[in-house]
Amino acid sequence: MEGIRQAVRVVSVILLVQLVALVVGFLLIYRTQLQIVQRLDTIRQEMQTTNQHMHDLKTGLQRLIPGI
Repeated sequence: MEGIRQAVRVVSVILLVQLVALVVGFLLIYRTQLQIVQRLDTIRQEMQTTNQHMHDLKTGLQRLIPGI
C-alpha cells in the first residue's frame, strides 16, 4: 500500500511540474507575442508618419514647380 502512495506522490509531483512548465511557457509566448504586436504597431506609426512627410513634400514641390 505504501508503494502505491509513493507512486501517486511521484506522479502528482510530475504533473505539478508539467503544469508549472505549461504556465511558464504560455506566459513567455504571450509576452513575446505582445512585444511583436507592439513593434508592428510602432512600425505602422512610423510608416504613417513617413507617408505624411512624403505627401507634404510632394505638395510643396507641386506648389514650387507646377506640373510635377
